[in-house]
Amino acid sequence: MTTNNTSEKKKQRKPVYLHPEFVKRPVTLKRTEDKRYWLRMKFDNAGKNTVVVILKNPSRATGDVSDKTVFNVANYIYRNSRTNPLLKGAGSVIILNLIPAYETYSERLKMRTEPLADKENLKYIKRFTREASVIITAWGDAPKGLEQEYTALRDEVLEIFSVAGKEIYYVDKLSKKGNPKHGQIWGYADKMKKIY
Repeated sequence: MTTNNTSEKKKQRKPVYLHPEFVKRPVTLKRTEDKRYWLRMKFDNAGKNTVVVILKNPSRATGDVSDKTVFNVANYIYRNSRTNPLLKGAGSVIILNLIPAYETYSERLKMRTEPLADKENLKYIKRFTREASVIITAWGDAPKGLEQEYTALRDEVLEIFSVAGKEIYYVDKLSKKGNPKHGQIWGYADKMKKIY
């Protein structure tokens, strides 16, 4: 019986992802106990351009370990920096999120008491928007129960990009609700497309 219990626990554990080998150490970030505002990975190439990717909310990635989404996004940008003219010269990626709260299962975000829009997070989005050579949106659809608040936050972030006069991209396709495909499910052959 103990063996079954142990094997059940093993099945439920998520795999541990390390940052890809082409990512220089240290990986830098700004975080608190329950929020991550940004995470920057520098590549082992001579690229000078910074790609900013905005996801939904952080899962588990820190300076020491990655997670499936951050790992996939870094690989997509690094691999495509050789062939995609938009990503040529990419030497680093900064991961931002619409919502800075750490939560692996985004449907649990509705249990939090503070609003989705975090003033400090929006300050970092403005700052890194100015620094970016390329901005890719990758936040996916709203967590269940937060559609209205999420849409308002998404629109506020899109307005930040518009004011900065930056071209904004997404990978592969938009959802029926007009949200960009989440970075966790990008395929390496997926094409980047301009939002505006």
